Amino acid sequence: AALLALAPASRAGSECWEQLEFRAGNRFASASSTVEYQRVRADSPAGRLDNPAGKTFLQPRSGTVGLVRTRFEAMRSHGELDTWFDTATGAALQARRLGHGRDSRLKTWRFLSGGVWRERRAPPAGGAASADPATWELRSAALVRYPVPVQDKPVITPIMLIAEAAALAMQAQPAKATRWVFTDAQLYRVVLQSRADDSLDVSFTLSRAQQTRTQSGERTVRRVDIRAHLEGDGPEEEPFTVLELDGEIAVFVDRERGLPVRIQGTWMKVGVVPVDLAAATGGAGCGR
Repeated sequence: AALLALAPASRAGSECWEQLEFRAGNRFASASSTVEYQRVRADSPAGRLDNPAGKTFLQPRSGTVGLVRTRFEAMRSHGELDTWFDTATGAALQARRLGHGRDSRLKTWRFLSGGVWRERRAPPAGGAASADPATWELRSAALVRYPVPVQDKPVITPIMLIAEAAALAMQAQPAKATRWVFTDAQLYRVVLQSRADDSLDVSFTLSRAQQTRTQSGERTVRRVDIRAHLEGDGPEEEPFTVLELDGEIAVFVDRERGLPVRIQGTWMKVGVVPVDLAAATGGAGCGR
């Protein structure tokens, strides 16, 4: 199985975690997200990428592909977001988001060296949304070119910032890193800044080696602030988000385990919301 990791240089202290479940809410609204980290063969069904004709898309440089599978549910909307990335470079290769209920649509992003091929499909009017989403009507398809050259720097997606923040927090001293991040249709320069160690009260279940126990109490954590700066001259089409959180986004990482225990930001009109880790699954040698 692949683990919470991106490029080889980003793995220290964070590659043990295979599944993270986050929950947030109050008496007005609630949400949950489950993030799974896998590593699959590039020639397997799970690792297969779309390659529409006429374009030269990024391809994995090795025989394996990283896959981040996210399942989310917030009030009356729910769906899945799958992101494939190159385990050798950390660059995003493809992302696919499927919404259910009121948000029934399929969006696919396929990455090139200088932009992203973006497709959007929706169920036919009056048709059954339960049909194979790949057969839904194609509503739009376009190449979104990056407004600035990214050169040989990998472009990632917002969900991949959780692993990036975990890796940054595990460095010996507070540090800063910059990443290119593509959202639905726009490119951002994102600055991650880790802060001094602090403490945070946590409560979650920790599973590894077929054993599960509850972890509760104070842990030493390092906060990583995420600041997104839109590239290009156009206006921001929609807020930059991580797990549907926008505004001043921060990830709090357990310093001993490299485990993201809280993601904080503004959620809808509720205000600043802490999304806390509820459960984590890791390998036999992960965590204590």
